[in-house]
Amino acid sequence: MALGVCLHTLHYSKAQNTDSQQLNTQSVDSKLQAASNAVIQAFTTVLDAEKAGANVIDLISKLNGASELLAQANIAYRTGDLNTAANNADALLPITQEVLIAAQNAKQSASINGQNAFWSTLVLTLVGIFCFVLALFFFWCRFKKKYITNLLDTKPEVNINEA
Repeated sequence: MALGVCLHTLHYSKAQNTDSQQLNTQSVDSKLQAASNAVIQAFTTVLDAEKAGANVIDLISKLNGASELLAQANIAYRTGDLNTAANNADALLPITQEVLIAAQNAKQSASINGQNAFWSTLVLTLVGIFCFVLALFFFWCRFKKKYITNLLDTKPEVNINEA
């Protein structure tokens, strides 16, 4: 009977360890999934910022570091090193958040700079067109005046054919 109680206690503690390891595996798996989603979202935001015209070289290098951490976390998870996997997944989340915020700011800044460049180009083009048309008008007026003066100064010759 004592042997049965010992075996039952041993089996019960083994089952608890398996359940806690299962919970730990599930929590690490969810951390890895959240980290993977964060890296994907950060890459997408950096891509949008690049499309808007922002300089994203530094952001890409930070994201490459985060991707390396994610790869190391996945390798550790597959080899059974759950603590390293969880630590790497937790370590890359602040990096992706920092990159995400920086990419959003860079995108907004690039959009504002693009709009400013558009409006300044439009205004300068309109001013240039106005100055060009004004200069043409003054040259035309001067040419017209000189032409009329030259025309009035000429003496028409009359050919009378006496036959």
